[in-house]
Amino acid sequence: MVGQFIKVSCNDCGNETIIFSRSTTVVSCGVCGATLTNTSGGKAALVGCTVLETME
Repeated sequence: MVGQFIKVSCNDCGNETIIFSRSTTVVSCGVCGATLTNTSGGKAALVGCTVLETME
């Protein structure tokens, strides 16, 4: 299965960011530095964000 890009909103500050659904690194918010995703075996685990939209 191929990954997708998703638009997420930071739960702490509301900043919107586009991330890859199969990110292999921890992704942090560019504004407040909160952790948005953790790695979990090939698929990003969303921990500090809410999905707004799936990009195609």
